[in-house]
Amino acid sequence: MEFEPRKLPTVLTADELLDKAFGRASKVTGRSRREKTLNKLATVSNVLSDYFKKIISAHPSYSTLPDFYREMVDIVVGLATLRKSLAALKWADGMIQKIISKSVREVKGGKEPDKVLKAAYGRIASVVKQIDDELRFLNEAKRKMQTIPIFGDEPVVVVAGYPNVGKSSFVARISTVKPEIATYPFTTREVYVGIAELDGRVQVVDTPGLLDRPIHKRNPIERRAILCLKHLADCILFIIDPTETCGYTLESQLSLLEEVKILGKPVIAAYSKADMHSKRDLPAFSSVTGEGIDDVLELIKEVISKKLGDKVGGNRGDVEERQTSVRSSYHPEKNSKAKKTAEEAH
Repeated sequence: MEFEPRKLPTVLTADELLDKAFGRASKVTGRSRREKTLNKLATVSNVLSDYFKKIISAHPSYSTLPDFYREMVDIVVGLATLRKSLAALKWADGMIQKIISKSVREVKGGKEPDKVLKAAYGRIASVVKQIDDELRFLNEAKRKMQTIPIFGDEPVVVVAGYPNVGKSSFVARISTVKPEIATYPFTTREVYVGIAELDGRVQVVDTPGLLDRPIHKRNPIERRAILCLKHLADCILFIIDPTETCGYTLESQLSLLEEVKILGKPVIAAYSKADMHSKRDLPAFSSVTGEGIDDVLELIKEVISKKLGDKVGGNRGDVEERQTSVRSSYHPEKNSKAKKTAEEAH
């Protein structure tokens, strides 16, 4: 089954589900009290069983999902809790069917239909209310999983870097996606996917900002970005803010760049905010003025073209050879001057 979280059904609370089942049963008739009671029990059985099966079957087999989606679901909602909640629905369905089967036997055996029905309703309500937390969790999980982007077969460019370096502005400039952007420091909280036409359709991913720290110290938002880099990227555009107006030093950003390169994916390093500094030892662009945008896109097209033409082997070196080493050009005193100029510009 494909992963389609937007098609997951809304999950009712325990009270809503009981109202639905008992409300449907209240409209049932019969030629006698005995027949009417049996029809009511059958209706409650069908409504609840069908509902539980609909919810359970709407979820895919999470163990067989592609790595990106499986790990993303684990980050967003927790796979163990999700499986436990779905199992609770299956348990409730089994318990309710036992209650109804026993009640049907009692009615057919001559017991007072109204008393049997009342007792059955009480036991059924008790079972459903026991899984109210799981029902609420599944509905919230559905909402959260709808934020997980679904990718097509087109090449994927993942835009990465520290928070506030200009990733969202770049993605919004070149693609169909319009992530939330502010003129003050702002950190993307979700993964956004847009489409850009770069000699063909390319999926462009705007990721939450990363910080240079061990994976076990990363928060769930950062881990979403790591999954995109690890599992999806055909090309990584790593954006660096040499003005440091993002709030992070150039040295820290370069350290993170080296960590990203370890993933073994083609990496293009580029400076943002070109209208605020004069560093040009790497491609530099400005999402405000448009300067350098085309140059960066040409580098991306090179990587994608190489990837499509040669799926095996390294394509990382070709692009990196066209970029002067960032570390060799890093001079703290010059960087401080650029930072001061940027602050004056603001």
